[in-house]
Amino acid sequence: MYKLTRLVTLTDPASLPVLVDEMRALGAAHAAERMLVAPTLAGSHFGGDLLAHFAFDDAAKRADFDAALAPLLAAPAVASVDGVAYRSGEGGKSGPELANGIYRVLLLSVDEGTDPALVERFEAETRMMPYYIPAIRGWQLSRADEATGARRWTHVWEQEYADAGGLMGPYMMHPYHWARIDRWFDPECPDRIVDARLCHSFCGFEGRVI
Repeated sequence: MYKLTRLVTLTDPASLPVLVDEMRALGAAHAAERMLVAPTLAGSHFGGDLLAHFAFDDAAKRADFDAALAPLLAAPAVASVDGVAYRSGEGGKSGPELANGIYRVLLLSVDEGTDPALVERFEAETRMMPYYIPAIRGWQLSRADEATGARRWTHVWEQEYADAGGLMGPYMMHPYHWARIDRWFDPECPDRIVDARLCHSFCGFEGRVI
Protein backbone atom coordinates (compact mmCIF):
# COMPACT_ATOMS: atom_id res chain seq x y z
CA MET A 1 0.00 0.00 0.00
CA TYR A 2 1.09 3.56 -0.74
CA LYS A 3 0.20 5.75 2.22
CA LEU A 4 -0.08 9.42 3.06
CA THR A 5 -0.35 10.78 6.60
CA ARG A 6 -0.93 14.40 7.59
CA LEU A 7 -1.01 15.84 11.13
CA VAL A 8 -2.78 19.18 10.83
CA THR A 9 -2.61 21.98 13.39
CA LEU A 10 -5.32 24.62 13.03
CA THR A 11 -5.39 28.34 13.71
CA ASP A 12 -9.05 28.04 14.68
CA PRO A 13 -10.38 24.74 16.11
CA ALA A 14 -13.88 25.73 14.99
CA SER A 15 -12.79 25.02 11.41
CA LEU A 16 -12.09 21.36 12.16
CA PRO A 17 -15.50 19.83 11.24
CA VAL A 18 -15.49 21.49 7.82
CA LEU A 19 -11.93 20.35 7.08
CA VAL A 20 -12.76 16.79 8.17
CA ASP A 21 -15.70 16.68 5.77
CA GLU A 22 -13.65 18.14 2.92
CA MET A 23 -10.77 15.71 3.39
CA ARG A 24 -13.06 12.70 3.62
CA ALA A 25 -14.88 13.77 0.46
CA LEU A 26 -11.57 14.21 -1.34
CA GLY A 27 -10.34 10.80 -0.22
CA ALA A 28 -13.55 9.17 -1.48
CA ALA A 29 -13.31 11.03 -4.80
CA HIS A 30 -9.78 9.67 -5.28
CA ALA A 31 -10.83 6.11 -4.38
CA ALA A 32 -8.65 5.75 -1.28
CA GLU A 33 -8.44 2.08 -0.28
CA ARG A 34 -8.42 3.06 3.40
CA MET A 35 -9.05 6.40 5.02
CA LEU A 36 -9.05 7.84 8.53
CA VAL A 37 -9.72 11.53 9.19
CA ALA A 38 -10.42 12.32 12.83
CA PRO A 39 -9.62 14.78 15.63
CA THR A 40 -6.61 13.85 17.70
CA LEU A 41 -7.09 12.85 21.31
CA ALA A 42 -5.69 14.40 24.48
CA GLY A 43 -2.16 13.18 25.10
CA SER A 44 -0.92 13.63 21.55
CA HIS A 45 2.46 15.41 21.38
CA PHE A 46 3.07 17.63 18.34
CA GLY A 47 0.32 15.51 16.85
CA GLY A 48 -1.86 18.28 15.46
CA ASP A 49 -5.57 18.86 15.93
CA LEU A 50 -6.46 16.51 13.09
CA LEU A 51 -4.98 13.18 12.02
CA ALA A 52 -5.53 12.25 8.37
CA HIS A 53 -4.37 8.94 6.92
CA PHE A 54 -4.99 7.60 3.41
CA ALA A 55 -3.86 4.46 1.60
CA PHE A 56 -3.83 3.73 -2.15
CA ASP A 57 -2.93 0.73 -4.27
CA ASP A 58 -0.30 2.54 -6.33
CA ALA A 59 2.06 5.48 -6.06
CA ALA A 60 0.47 7.48 -8.89
CA LYS A 61 -2.91 7.55 -7.16
CA ARG A 62 -1.24 8.70 -3.96
CA ALA A 63 0.59 11.46 -5.80
CA ASP A 64 -2.59 12.65 -7.52
CA PHE A 65 -4.41 12.76 -4.19
CA ASP A 66 -1.53 14.59 -2.51
CA ALA A 67 -1.64 17.29 -5.21
CA ALA A 68 -5.42 17.67 -4.79
CA LEU A 69 -5.09 17.82 -1.00
CA ALA A 70 -2.43 20.55 -0.97
CA PRO A 71 -4.82 23.50 -1.53
CA LEU A 72 -6.95 22.42 1.44
CA LEU A 73 -3.88 22.36 3.66
CA ALA A 74 -2.75 25.78 2.43
CA ALA A 75 -5.95 27.44 3.69
CA PRO A 76 -5.72 30.22 6.34
CA ALA A 77 -7.34 27.91 8.91
CA VAL A 78 -4.25 25.64 8.81
CA ALA A 79 -1.32 26.73 10.97
CA SER A 80 1.08 23.86 10.20
CA VAL A 81 1.29 20.37 8.78
CA ASP A 82 3.64 17.50 9.58
CA GLY A 83 3.42 14.47 7.38
CA VAL A 84 4.87 11.69 5.29
CA ALA A 85 4.29 9.76 2.11
CA TYR A 86 5.48 6.17 2.33
CA ARG A 87 5.05 2.59 1.22
CA SER A 88 4.01 -0.04 3.77
CA GLY A 89 7.10 -1.52 5.40
CA GLU A 90 8.00 -5.18 5.46
CA GLY A 91 6.35 -7.36 8.08
CA GLY A 92 3.71 -5.85 10.27
CA LYS A 93 0.32 -7.11 11.23
CA SER A 94 -3.09 -6.04 10.04
CA GLY A 95 -6.50 -7.62 10.11
CA PRO A 96 -10.17 -7.24 11.00
CA GLU A 97 -9.66 -8.00 14.72
CA LEU A 98 -10.82 -4.55 15.86
CA ALA A 99 -14.07 -3.02 14.64
CA ASN A 100 -13.06 0.17 16.44
CA GLY A 101 -10.26 1.34 18.64
CA ILE A 102 -7.28 3.70 18.75
CA TYR A 103 -4.90 4.37 15.88
CA ARG A 104 -1.52 5.79 16.85
CA VAL A 105 1.24 7.09 14.58
CA LEU A 106 4.74 8.21 15.50
CA LEU A 107 6.78 10.28 13.04
CA LEU A 108 10.48 10.26 13.84
CA SER A 109 13.72 11.40 12.27
CA VAL A 110 16.90 9.34 12.47
CA ASP A 111 20.04 11.48 12.36
CA GLU A 112 21.62 11.96 8.95
CA GLY A 113 24.82 9.98 8.56
CA THR A 114 23.80 7.25 11.03
CA ASP A 115 25.48 3.92 10.31
CA PRO A 116 22.95 1.88 8.25
CA ALA A 117 23.61 -1.14 10.46
CA LEU A 118 22.51 0.86 13.51
CA VAL A 119 19.36 1.99 11.69
CA GLU A 120 18.54 -1.62 10.84
CA ARG A 121 19.10 -2.64 14.46
CA PHE A 122 16.78 0.11 15.66
CA GLU A 123 14.15 -1.02 13.15
CA ALA A 124 14.49 -4.67 14.16
CA GLU A 125 14.08 -3.88 17.86
CA THR A 126 11.05 -1.69 17.13
CA ARG A 127 9.43 -4.48 15.12
CA MET A 128 9.87 -6.82 18.10
CA MET A 129 7.70 -4.65 20.37
CA PRO A 130 4.36 -6.30 19.45
CA TYR A 131 5.74 -9.72 20.41
CA TYR A 132 6.34 -8.47 23.95
CA ILE A 133 3.38 -6.07 24.20
CA PRO A 134 0.09 -7.83 23.34
CA ALA A 135 -1.86 -4.57 23.69
CA ILE A 136 -0.54 -3.74 20.19
CA ARG A 137 -3.21 -5.29 17.99
CA GLY A 138 -1.97 -4.08 14.61
CA TRP A 139 1.31 -2.48 13.57
CA GLN A 140 3.61 -1.39 10.76
CA LEU A 141 7.05 0.23 10.68
CA SER A 142 7.89 1.99 7.41
CA ARG A 143 10.55 4.27 5.99
CA ALA A 144 9.31 7.59 4.62
CA ASP A 145 9.59 8.38 0.91
CA GLU A 146 8.73 12.06 1.35
CA ALA A 147 8.38 14.26 4.43
CA THR A 148 6.99 17.67 5.30
CA GLY A 149 6.94 19.72 8.46
CA ALA A 150 9.28 20.36 11.37
CA ARG A 151 11.78 17.60 10.54
CA ARG A 152 12.92 15.37 7.68
CA TRP A 153 10.84 12.47 8.98
CA THR A 154 12.54 9.16 8.16
CA HIS A 155 10.24 6.58 9.77
CA VAL A 156 6.56 5.99 10.48
CA TRP A 157 5.59 3.69 13.37
CA GLU A 158 1.86 2.82 13.28
CA GLN A 159 -0.14 0.83 15.80
CA GLU A 160 -3.74 -0.10 16.60
CA TYR A 161 -5.09 -0.60 20.13
CA ALA A 162 -8.42 -1.64 21.56
CA ASP A 163 -8.48 1.57 23.62
CA ALA A 164 -6.29 4.47 24.74
CA GLY A 165 -5.41 2.60 27.92
CA GLY A 166 -3.48 0.03 25.88
CA LEU A 167 -1.33 2.79 24.39
CA MET A 168 -0.78 4.88 27.49
CA GLY A 169 -0.31 1.92 29.87
CA PRO A 170 1.00 -1.43 28.57
CA TYR A 171 2.81 0.14 25.61
CA MET A 172 4.38 3.24 27.13
CA MET A 173 5.19 1.60 30.45
CA HIS A 174 6.41 -1.81 29.26
CA PRO A 175 9.94 -2.89 30.35
CA TYR A 176 10.85 -3.71 26.73
CA HIS A 177 10.08 -0.10 25.82
CA TRP A 178 12.31 1.19 28.61
CA ALA A 179 15.19 -1.27 28.13
CA ARG A 180 15.40 -1.66 24.34
CA ILE A 181 13.65 1.27 22.66
CA ASP A 182 14.06 4.35 24.84
CA ARG A 183 17.84 4.38 24.49
CA TRP A 184 17.55 5.19 20.77
CA PHE A 185 15.71 8.39 21.73
CA ASP A 186 17.50 9.40 24.95
CA PRO A 187 19.91 12.36 24.45
CA GLU A 188 21.89 11.22 27.49
CA CYS A 189 22.47 7.75 26.05
CA PRO A 190 25.37 7.03 23.64
CA ASP A 191 23.06 4.84 21.53
CA ARG A 192 20.77 7.77 20.63
CA ILE A 193 20.15 8.15 16.90
CA VAL A 194 16.65 9.72 16.82
CA ASP A 195 15.98 13.48 16.85
CA ALA A 196 14.25 14.62 20.04
CA ARG A 197 11.44 16.31 18.07
CA LEU A 198 8.76 13.65 17.53
CA CYS A 199 5.15 13.65 16.36
CA HIS A 200 3.12 11.31 18.59
CA SER A 201 -0.50 11.40 17.48
CA PHE A 202 -3.53 9.21 18.05
CA CYS A 203 -7.26 9.19 17.43
CA GLY A 204 -10.26 6.89 17.42
CA PHE A 205 -11.08 4.73 14.40
CA GLU A 206 -13.94 2.62 13.10
CA GLY A 207 -12.80 -0.04 10.67
CA ARG A 208 -9.41 -1.30 9.57
CA VAL A 209 -6.58 1.26 9.23
CA ILE A 210 -3.29 -0.65 9.00
